[in-house]
Amino acid sequence: MPLVKNNNNHANNRAEHKGYTTDFSRRIRKVNNLERVYFWTPYSNVSLITRINGNVSPEKLRYAINTARKMHPLLGAKITFDDDNNAWFSTDNVPQPNVKITPRVSNTQWFEELQQEITIPFDLEQGPMIRFMLVHSEKVSELVIICNHCICDGMSLAYLVRDLLSYCVSPEKEIEVVPPQNMVDFLPKKGFSISSIMMRLFMAHANRKWKKKPYTFKYEDSVAIQNTYWDKNRFNTVLLELDPNQTRDLSKRCRENGVTVGSAVNAAFIAAREEIKGPFKKNQKQIWIPFDLRRHAKEEIGDVFCLCVGAPSFPYTYNSKKTFWENVSILHDEIHKRVEKLDSDALEVLNFHPTLTDALSSFAPFAKVVPEAYTQTENLTQFLNDKKNIAFSFAKKAEHMVPGTIASNLGRLNIPQTYGDLKVDGMVFLPVMSNSVPLTLGGVSIGDRLVFSLIYPEPKKSAGSVTLEMIQIRNKALEYLGFPENRSEKSI
Repeated sequence: MPLVKNNNNHANNRAEHKGYTTDFSRRIRKVNNLERVYFWTPYSNVSLITRINGNVSPEKLRYAINTARKMHPLLGAKITFDDDNNAWFSTDNVPQPNVKITPRVSNTQWFEELQQEITIPFDLEQGPMIRFMLVHSEKVSELVIICNHCICDGMSLAYLVRDLLSYCVSPEKEIEVVPPQNMVDFLPKKGFSISSIMMRLFMAHANRKWKKKPYTFKYEDSVAIQNTYWDKNRFNTVLLELDPNQTRDLSKRCRENGVTVGSAVNAAFIAAREEIKGPFKKNQKQIWIPFDLRRHAKEEIGDVFCLCVGAPSFPYTYNSKKTFWENVSILHDEIHKRVEKLDSDALEVLNFHPTLTDALSSFAPFAKVVPEAYTQTENLTQFLNDKKNIAFSFAKKAEHMVPGTIASNLGRLNIPQTYGDLKVDGMVFLPVMSNSVPLTLGGVSIGDRLVFSLIYPEPKKSAGSVTLEMIQIRNKALEYLGFPENRSEKSI
């Protein structure tokens, strides 16, 4: 058995609330509201798909997952609630994660399997909040990881793949426990200002109104909404892929123009979307760019497995009167200016009452999307009929604050490609989806093989019309990037 070594440089933040119903010693830390917003919604999962050349042993993979659980506590975590409805990550009596093994019959089978698995709600109070699937053959396999966003981000999954493949080939390697950090500790605090005072007063007022008639949501409420949503919609994606020679060519041109590959691809998709679909709505001429706090925080964080990102939002419109590279440069400069400051939006969520956070993130917004779901539990029915509840007025205002683009790019991964007889041949990153954001992008590059995903929900009654539009957008983006030969009528 591998030796387990605790890293004592990280605080475990164990709580001492009275009345807690599970083993106190198994708590990891309190959940913040930026994590909590992903508890109950259909848009709660992130996925990473890794194509691996070589024969991945299912038995060794299961052993590696169980080993990695000791290294990264949130892999074996569930959610518990205290008497004040605060949420805590806990490892008390959590079952082993599910590992589904299925024979590989095609290059796209991984996506067909994922489309089914990603619609299955996680039972947060039972755990774990992650599942694995190996689409297996003796020569090449795809490792599919689906995880609730409250315990991870894209880089968490990339580091997890590295650790799993390392333990597949070196099972006796020492385990260093890396407790999950709280990303709030690494984001700069907002300075004193009139607007900050007004925001605090506003939050206090909202919490007081909510507490007069609060709702506590449960797993069955979430299942009703998620199952109804996925009965009407299908998770889908269109991929933009560049081979190693093309990736190196794009990187060279980006360096010559003083920009990053991510900025170029984002600008290409925005320009393509406007050319195919017309201008973004006025309120959606905004872009939201998540960034990795492990790389950019002022303090060293390490390769932690947890949600550890910031995300600035700012106005951006592609100017067709300027050249493509001029547009990329404008976007690049704005992104880097804000990331250097660790600028991050939505921090006001931290001040909401925990159950109001649930209502705003997962229940009020879906009343118009799947109203039939609200007849399935008594709690949802009462909530829907409470039309004067502050959560519904907030949700209506939030409809006009949704960005037009959310672009999550993991960049070029600094992890090994080769692990004994196994070699990573490529990855696909699928970030959190939204039906209200026109462009949701996820990018990752390893071994000079670049893949950007364009993800979206497709109504089952649309007969594939949404996918046809997304393919057009992807193909037009390839033209902007200088690779018209990669255009295809296929989504993957």
